[in-house]
Amino acid sequence: MKTVIVTGGIGSGKSAVCALLRERGIPVYDCDARAKALYDENPALIPALEKALDMPLRGGDGHLDKVALAQRIFSNEKARETVEAALYPALLADFKAWRSAQEEAPFVVLESAIILSKPLFRGLADAVVLVDASPEIRLRRAMKRDGATEEAVRGRMAAQAPISSADACVIRNDGTPEDLRKEVERVFFGKNDYICKILKNDTKAMKTDLAKTLSIRGQHGLFTYIAQSRTGAIAESFEDKKRYNFSANSGITTLADISIYTADGEVKLQEVFGKMHEVLGDKDAPSAKAAPEELKALFVKALPDYDGERFYVSHMKKVVEWYNALKNYASLDFVTDEEREAEAAKEA
Repeated sequence: MKTVIVTGGIGSGKSAVCALLRERGIPVYDCDARAKALYDENPALIPALEKALDMPLRGGDGHLDKVALAQRIFSNEKARETVEAALYPALLADFKAWRSAQEEAPFVVLESAIILSKPLFRGLADAVVLVDASPEIRLRRAMKRDGATEEAVRGRMAAQAPISSADACVIRNDGTPEDLRKEVERVFFGKNDYICKILKNDTKAMKTDLAKTLSIRGQHGLFTYIAQSRTGAIAESFEDKKRYNFSANSGITTLADISIYTADGEVKLQEVFGKMHEVLGDKDAPSAKAAPEELKALFVKALPDYDGERFYVSHMKKVVEWYNALKNYASLDFVTDEEREAEAAKEA
């Protein structure tokens, strides 16, 4: 089972990211919550800490006195290391047992602000997502969430070790909740993105088959063909992953069937997308709402011999819209005719 660590500083929004993942059915292991629960569930843990720290740690109800523990390890590096040495092996064992039970999930998520800095957990993650936002936004969020003063939150932020973004996929959370939702969809479920590539580790899964990529009249965005239905076709939206049943007269066109007119004939859309990618690199294409001059300038570079008499600005708008949808929600690495034929032969 693949593991993704979702991490981030105070107020970054890592818990909001994990909540969105839970909505999508992804199991999330909350390190903080489980660590607190283990003090009650593991009967040997508190006595071991009391012995190591040489102090009582149970309140009148027999449970962990969290205030006493926090006071002991605050600004006491040796005491903190003693607690971690007892707690973290139990936490790691608990996580592995939990993960092994998630048989139906495509992957699992471990949420923690500090786990990456702990040697015991090295090698646990197949991928890392760092949720980040500006310091002022994080400050305001933490103050509102915890009812804490600015001074208190700034102190906690200063005490938290910096989290490296090296080898991590960064989700910026400076915008609205809807902006965050789109980022989560893109990073975790967009076929062209970091997480999907690592988790699937399958080059075929990373490729887009334009023969199964649909444009449907009157519908925004692109769809993936899923199956034939009694009245037409079942297709899944690139953006929201919802499935729809379209009738046979819905105006369904596969992108593999579309070509662009040039001075010498026609060029398949797949080849046009490749030329656009050479020009744009990692950038998105201009918006479909961009000025006609900006759109024409792109195609002058990508397809300089396009036929201006038959390839209009209205067509350009569609092509850039499709390009951006493929880039952000699927892949610009396409299944070739040879691969498609080989797959068909295999299925036959």
